[in-house]
Amino acid sequence: MAPLPPISVASIAIGFISFAFTLAIWIHAFWGAFLTVAGAPSQLRDAFSTLRQSLYEEREYLKRKRRREKGTQEKESKAKLLYNEGGPTKVINDAVKDLIYDFKRYELPFLDTHHTGREKELEWSFDATQQQYKCDFFHRLLWLRSKGGIESIAEKLQKIQTRRIAVETTESRFMLADVMGLVRDNERRLSAIEERLQMSRIGY
Repeated sequence: MAPLPPISVASIAIGFISFAFTLAIWIHAFWGAFLTVAGAPSQLRDAFSTLRQSLYEEREYLKRKRRREKGTQEKESKAKLLYNEGGPTKVINDAVKDLIYDFKRYELPFLDTHHTGREKELEWSFDATQQQYKCDFFHRLLWLRSKGGIESIAEKLQKIQTRRIAVETTESRFMLADVMGLVRDNERRLSAIEERLQMSRIGY
């Protein structure tokens, strides 16, 4: 039997290596899916409870921030008012509302007992933060499909919080610069008054 040419040996080797990598990827994916299904009871409870609390805390913080901004509108210029109405805080607040809507869509099929009453009454209630979730075999498979969406919402919320902190840091920097400008202006005025007093004492 004639030996195989080198190019054929190389092709066979590459084929075996590709098959081994593909098999390893499939085994890894299957094992990850198995762990997700097996750990669904604790995973979905922790994921939903933590994310729900984080979303409502962020929305409540943004509500209070907008109230503070509206409280100072009477002293601000028209351009500043327009900025606050359509500025970063409103954009971030709308983004959080969209995330809450998506979160409820994912959470609804898992709820053991659906919420009753108005959402305003449920935001910070024990019932809203300590929900019981269905976790039979069907819902474990459903969690396998939904886990990625919940993780995506959590990542988006982190980005929104990072953006909010950046905006607040920038606003604080501008406010500090304004305060320092006022301090320097007052120092110049006090120096001018002191010079006048000195000049009046020596008879000028």
